[in-house]
Amino acid sequence: MTAVPTSDAAPRVPELDGVRGIAIVAVVAMHATLYAKVDPRVAAEPLARAMLLGWSGVDLFFVLSGFLITGILVRARGSRHYFRNFYARRALRIFPLYWLILGLLLFVLERPPTSGAERASYLLYWQNWAWIWRFDAHPDLARTITWSLAVEEQFYLVWPAVVLLVPPRLLPRLCGALIVAAIALRFWILPERVDVAYFLTPCRLDALAAGACLAVLPPVPAWAGRSAVVLGLAGLATVAVATGSSLPGDNAPMQAWGLVAALTTALGVVTLARRDGLVAAVCRNRVLRSFGRYSYCIYLVHVLVVQWFAARLVDVAQRSPETHAWLTNDCPALVLLLSFTGASLATVWGIGWLSWHLFEQHFLALKRRFDAADARP
Repeated sequence: MTAVPTSDAAPRVPELDGVRGIAIVAVVAMHATLYAKVDPRVAAEPLARAMLLGWSGVDLFFVLSGFLITGILVRARGSRHYFRNFYARRALRIFPLYWLILGLLLFVLERPPTSGAERASYLLYWQNWAWIWRFDAHPDLARTITWSLAVEEQFYLVWPAVVLLVPPRLLPRLCGALIVAAIALRFWILPERVDVAYFLTPCRLDALAAGACLAVLPPVPAWAGRSAVVLGLAGLATVAVATGSSLPGDNAPMQAWGLVAALTTALGVVTLARRDGLVAAVCRNRVLRSFGRYSYCIYLVHVLVVQWFAARLVDVAQRSPETHAWLTNDCPALVLLLSFTGASLATVWGIGWLSWHLFEQHFLALKRRFDAADARP
């Protein structure tokens, strides 16, 4: 296997914003369903069980990140300011908004208390490792969702050096070895520590490495992408039905086999998004692409929004017995689920729009000072 030669610059692929959109909509829908499940009728809805599989959107983010970051690094290989440009551009994209939202979660908003060690772990992107030592005595979903960002940051810390030092012809083989090693490590750890297997970076390298493979190997045929999506979705559904739960959590079979199915699905989606066909057409949808553009902010704030809507729903039910009776008896559970999810999605999109135009793009404008296609020596 040999890496595919690439040019110094690659045109932006609009469909990949749509892929981000699919991932973030799936994640938001999953958390909205979790909070809507306070009504037992919602939990019994087949659509709710399907929406709870939205956690697999994180794996789609991982595959896409591995694909895009590796493509950037391969094209910049040998440039004069290889490391400086990469890390400066990543810092401008990631740090400002992350630390702003995290500052609110840790020091401003009324959230569950935190220790000094826990705060340090979040600020330094090692919270997924800190959980092994139980630093998070008062887990708060609005904070703990940042574990996936920590995984990506740790990947960014070492991957540029790997791409620079490993010969291009060997890079696909290394990616393949990482995929196998990560899956094997999860299977080995799972009987003892279900939480560790899901959150630790070495256990999640399969998705990042698989995305990197897509970046350096020849294009995957469309039929293979379609097969991957069908097999992956079928695998997720099968494990959910067999275990009675759609969530990984303490569900060892879902982490063992469901994560493999999620990886397979993500590979198929990223492959098909770059081919003519139904998936590419969906990914070109303007609304979905806008969710993808604002997905970083949406990911950071969506749990706060979902929790706020859930609290308002409880307040209304408590203040008005008539409303409570209507919600629990007359309002169809499916309507409640879709309304709650739709309101959450619309709100987080609005916050993402504001963040992008009022905050994020001002930092992103500075990226031009660190051109990824810098002049070569």
